[in-house]
Amino acid sequence: MDMMTIILVFLLKSFTSSSTLIQLDANLQVPPSNTQLKPKEAVPLTITKKVVLVEGTPVVPVSNGRVDPAHKPQGENGFLIEPIRAKLDEIAKREMRVAERMGHKFDGELMVVADKGTPYRLLTEVLYSCGQAGYANYRLLVLKQGD
Repeated sequence: MDMMTIILVFLLKSFTSSSTLIQLDANLQVPPSNTQLKPKEAVPLTITKKVVLVEGTPVVPVSNGRVDPAHKPQGENGFLIEPIRAKLDEIAKREMRVAERMGHKFDGELMVVADKGTPYRLLTEVLYSCGQAGYANYRLLVLKQGD
């Protein structure tokens, strides 16, 4: 009985950690790469040409590579995008509770999926907002080119 349980847990663990599902749409062109690393499970944050999504939920609209200054407490030149910080604060609280119950440490890790034409300023603002919510570790997702 114990051996079968161990085998079952091992198979489930290896099956669930083998791939990551990312939904791509017409507003997102992910840059190609020759990486050999596999994606790690993390909170997905997607920056398209029209919207920033957190866990697949639209959080703030993007227009011409910029976020409306109304969503930034410091105005147009500010880096903090309040709706992103608020949504990630909510997710961080949930993840901290799960990590505590599982006996793990909250790692504050994000998987950032950005369009290859995303302006550097927008990417910086989004990452700054994520950092303010406790997400200081980022992985930028790229598409692995076929061999």
